[in-house]
Amino acid sequence: MGKQIILVLLLITFCSIHHCNEVFDWIVVGAGCSGATIARKLIDYFPHDKVLLLERGLDNLDPVFVDETCTPEPHIFNTTNPKTCTYPVLLSPRRFVGNPAVAYYLSTPQPQLPNNRSILFAAGNATGGGTSINSMIAFRALREEFEKFTSIPGLEEYGYHAIMAYYRKVERNENKKVFWDRNGDKGRIPVSNDQVGSIMNETALLQAAVANGFNPTDINAFQIGGLSKTMGTVTKNGRRASSAINYLDSVVRSNRKFTLRNGCRVRRILFKRICPTKTSAAGIEYIRDGVLYSVTATKEIILSAGAIETPRILKSSGIGPKDELQAVNIPVIMNLAQVGSNFQDKPLVFTNFRLRASDNPKMNTSIINANSTFQQWKYNGTGPLTGIAINWANHGGTANIDLEISEQGLLPDPYYTFNNWVRVICFNGLAKSRGSIKLNPSDIYGSPLIDAAILRDPSDADKLIECQFKGRKMLQDAGVIADDLLPSTAVWNNRTAFLEFIKSNVNPTYHNCGSCRMGTNSSVGVVNNRHEVFGVQKLRIMDYSIFPTFLRVNPQLTLYALSEKLADYIREDHQRNNPRKGAISLSFVCTPPDTSLNDYSIWRVTNRSPKAYVYHWSSSNGAKGSFSVEANSESLFFTPVDPTQTVTLRINDIIIDTKTSSDNQC
Repeated sequence: MGKQIILVLLLITFCSIHHCNEVFDWIVVGAGCSGATIARKLIDYFPHDKVLLLERGLDNLDPVFVDETCTPEPHIFNTTNPKTCTYPVLLSPRRFVGNPAVAYYLSTPQPQLPNNRSILFAAGNATGGGTSINSMIAFRALREEFEKFTSIPGLEEYGYHAIMAYYRKVERNENKKVFWDRNGDKGRIPVSNDQVGSIMNETALLQAAVANGFNPTDINAFQIGGLSKTMGTVTKNGRRASSAINYLDSVVRSNRKFTLRNGCRVRRILFKRICPTKTSAAGIEYIRDGVLYSVTATKEIILSAGAIETPRILKSSGIGPKDELQAVNIPVIMNLAQVGSNFQDKPLVFTNFRLRASDNPKMNTSIINANSTFQQWKYNGTGPLTGIAINWANHGGTANIDLEISEQGLLPDPYYTFNNWVRVICFNGLAKSRGSIKLNPSDIYGSPLIDAAILRDPSDADKLIECQFKGRKMLQDAGVIADDLLPSTAVWNNRTAFLEFIKSNVNPTYHNCGSCRMGTNSSVGVVNNRHEVFGVQKLRIMDYSIFPTFLRVNPQLTLYALSEKLADYIREDHQRNNPRKGAISLSFVCTPPDTSLNDYSIWRVTNRSPKAYVYHWSSSNGAKGSFSVEANSESLFFTPVDPTQTVTLRINDIIIDTKTSSDNQC
């Protein structure tokens, strides 16, 4: 008996340490831009509920990220302190090398590229996800971007005016001199102009832009494509803003109902059958420090793991193309052919040019010496280290290209053998190539097989070439560049050689999306317009994977906005499904099941007394009527205009929108 007691006590101790069978109301997978935002909103909207936020990487409040006693990064100023500082400036590609906040994925060999080159993808691997490591560019999507959504039947709620309210909800304008119409100034994410500014002659640049077919604009003011100054998610004191800091602030982190758990590699979703034909997400299985754990969600699970990991998790759990799942012996929960398909990322190529000395008053690098610049940032929140390093951007517009101009070469960096240069970064925001995310048969829970498909469509490279030549011509006509650095002038003068340069140097923008796209049904999409995974209850997705195609602009602000929108959807759905105590609500069963009730709306209008309610109904054909419900009734019959159909309305504790009636029949 004594041994049994000891074993029970050991088991209790083990489970308390290893989180065995923990139960939460909500589980969010991925603490990036979307996941952190949704977790915060769940705490705000459901203050009595327990929320678990699982993140694979480190916490953004780990000392490696926020210790401002550190010295600048070794590869920037040749110091020896390994700690990373929180200044926002985006410098050389070596910011990725050995950075624990970055996860790496290598694509399968790409036969359309020289030497079958594989493509390297990088993603945020920390609380805050990409917002902790990105270039912080803050652009609202162009109006034309929203037309991509509203042109799809069923996605009309994603129009320009609908999303505008959520941009305003997210934004906090830090630069009152640039206060555009309909701008938000009370949101959680600071948005400001680049505090360093451009050293190039702005007047000459704009004149050259117009002469070369660019139309100057303010993308955030009008959501119209063209050449615009960039804005960034940088605070007034020169610090990087991120979802880890601005949404998961001290108020949330100190809330006992909220749990942030880092270092968790999610293996799969756990399910339960709620009837012979219905499956519900019930929990998450993950590995942490080599130990396997499982946790339960009583309400919903939201996947926000990104366009690479979200489809991998779905497939590892049994949601995906039937043939692929059966080939690796995964039981099929839901046959969804679109999971992992339509994967895409904007191809990117940059070129470098030396600036003219007369146009660069900062060519004396002693002005930007390591110690004084760092101290200026640390104590005053000013100086070059507060910059976002992208000064101008053109998206769409009359030039119909996607281009950024970066002056990041102003700061000394031993990674480069030259200083005082400007970079033209070209994307193809109209790229046609599409790849896929598939399970790795040798490890179905590990990194998936990525078919990047970059430049598979030959026209995608043509657009990059057009963009680069337009950008170079604009800088030449503005008189701000002295000569070509990368590639050489000889390559510029040989189109065949330049095409080879494009193919050899193309990379993704790290704005990958589309692998779990939103659609009207399971044959064309993975989630519906409320982000619910088709065929599985209590499971939603909110990350860039749900976008049918990528945005031409940087997606950061739009992901924040849509995450806020989804949080409102979740609140609406759960308020409807869980009305206040004592309220009467309705569910229904249609006879026959394939009824035209989708044309009807039913809602409570009047509370006659504590025991009686009046409901009105209306039809898309103009018919309407009303009926009363007594509190002690168990059911009643509502006869639509078509006499061959009847609807049984049952009084219980669930309200179901008539447009989702089929979801409540087993």
